[in-house]
Amino acid sequence: MGYIIDTDVCIDFLRGKEYALNLFKNIFNQDCFISILTYYELLKGAYTEKEQNAINKFIKSLEIINLNESIIKTGAKFYRKYRKKGITLSNIDCLIMATAKENNLKIITRNVKHYPEIELLSDFSKSLIKK
Repeated sequence: MGYIIDTDVCIDFLRGKEYALNLFKNIFNQDCFISILTYYELLKGAYTEKEQNAINKFIKSLEIINLNESIIKTGAKFYRKYRKKGITLSNIDCLIMATAKENNLKIITRNVKHYPEIELLSDFSKSLIKK
């Protein structure tokens, strides 16, 4: 099984948060990916050269998945599906969720409300859902 790692968890790893460091230790021998959109989100928040260098070093250890037509179509379906239910998801979250679905990956995130397709969440993320 492979994972797509959401921006929040990447940021926590870069900030040295213990849970994120341990999480990466446990999954790093498996297929780990980020969306090109996560890369964008990380870089847009990196205001110093030191932060940018840390992100670029971190990114080299992961594979970046670019958007393609099937991801875009699936992302649009997710957006419409949840909008009809009165739930507005961000475009980026819809596309990351679609990237997971199209590549048979599980999403690692703390922002579980952003990803209502529960079956796409990793066990770590599912454990954060309040019952």
